Amino acid sequence: VPDMREGLVMAGYGTYATIGDLKGVLGITSTTDDTVMRKMLESASRSIDQYCNRRFYVTSETKTFDGAVTLWVPDLLAITTLKTDEGNDGTFENTYATTDYIKYGGGTEDSLNTFPYTRLEINPNGDYSSFASGYRVGVQIVGTWGYGNGISATPYVSDTTITEDLTAGELAIDVTSVTNLSAGNTILIGSEQYYIYSIATLTLTVEAGVNGTTQATHSSGATIYIYQYPADVRQACIDLAVSTYQNRARHGLQSERLGDYSYTIAGTSLGKGVIESMLDDSIRTYKRMRV
Repeated sequence: VPDMREGLVMAGYGTYATIGDLKGVLGITSTTDDTVMRKMLESASRSIDQYCNRRFYVTSETKTFDGAVTLWVPDLLAITTLKTDEGNDGTFENTYATTDYIKYGGGTEDSLNTFPYTRLEINPNGDYSSFASGYRVGVQIVGTWGYGNGISATPYVSDTTITEDLTAGELAIDVTSVTNLSAGNTILIGSEQYYIYSIATLTLTVEAGVNGTTQATHSSGATIYIYQYPADVRQACIDLAVSTYQNRARHGLQSERLGDYSYTIAGTSLGKGVIESMLDDSIRTYKRMRV
């Protein structure tokens, strides 16, 4: 997937629907167009990211922020470490305990228990009075970021297991079952994410260490977890991909333009206006205001 930026959204690995979803709607059983379909689903997913100005896939990242009393953050699922630079010298010397701050989600009625988190506030019973307020680039957070499924810090479900020991950077994974797996899935083994390009019998062809996770070894028998996304986001991804595929079938695919999230089709284009109109009807409530 190309590394393209639009506002606050950067492309990564993850489709919000799978080839199995798309083929089910289209009534297709042939594998001839599987690669094209996966690319269409990737494009549809990045279109959704850009429309909503947020990512539904999950990344492991280190982010820095200006110091503040109340710290507003992009979609945050979990904090590994939070540090501040109180000396404004580029060294993050203060490590905050989880009891030093309170995490709030975007909900209005139950924001303490709503994911993802969108702001952090100082715990009055903690050891600090602010998040390095007054200092530029005063805060460093290592954590997992993204909207995920919107209800959990761990937006994935356990599924099958691997049947071999994996070396770091392994690109082919043998598994016990592929019943619930499909090209386009992002999966988790240990703390490493893999992106599935294709499946042949019980072997997954993957990209290893995606979305900021570290390539590692894994032992046979390790559990595979499949990332989950909101049902209406999944449906929006399917709808966009179906429209793209049907236009392609009628007119012939001419070129792909992922940068402005459109497919250029011979004789027509599923462009930004069409995409936004479709998404306005289905997932407008997920749009995040740009700040």
